[in-house]
Amino acid sequence: MRRYASWAQALPAPISFAMSSGAKTMRILASVLCGALFGAGLLISGMTDPQKVLGFLDIAAIQTDHWDPSLAFVMVGGLVVAFPFFRFTQSRKSAVCGGKIELPTRRNIDHNLVIGGLLFGIGWGMVGYCPGPAISALAFGHTETIVFVIAMITGMVAHKLMMTTLDKTAFTRK
Repeated sequence: MRRYASWAQALPAPISFAMSSGAKTMRILASVLCGALFGAGLLISGMTDPQKVLGFLDIAAIQTDHWDPSLAFVMVGGLVVAFPFFRFTQSRKSAVCGGKIELPTRRNIDHNLVIGGLLFGIGWGMVGYCPGPAISALAFGHTETIVFVIAMITGMVAHKLMMTTLDKTAFTRK
């Protein structure tokens, strides 16, 4: 008797394809909905404005009573809303729209995390953007934002190429 990974695979090929295509469409629609919701949240809270973020990061302004704590409220609000969803997800074996659930499993702090965090902080503090707000702010068409996103993507690609080269070098030494 043939074993199937899911009940949908046991269906005749055209029905199975339609089911898998439907699940894929649902995952794409869910991604679009979640991305739009996230972007709207960033816009409504003002987090696409780099000055708002820099106003939070400038903790020296606490002394002059000009510090802007609103980013902290956005972060706490995000945690409060996300926490029940994470608890719900942890009790499931597959995603609601189908597919594998991949939650982070690493808990260690290594030099890559520290260096990456420092570089992220430098970029965030210099410009006031992190990736999500920068991508959301592209809707405004500001040249600075476009340049930032291009530079961010260039840095990500350069890192990927560097790591791939290092992995190949390490593999050939073995």
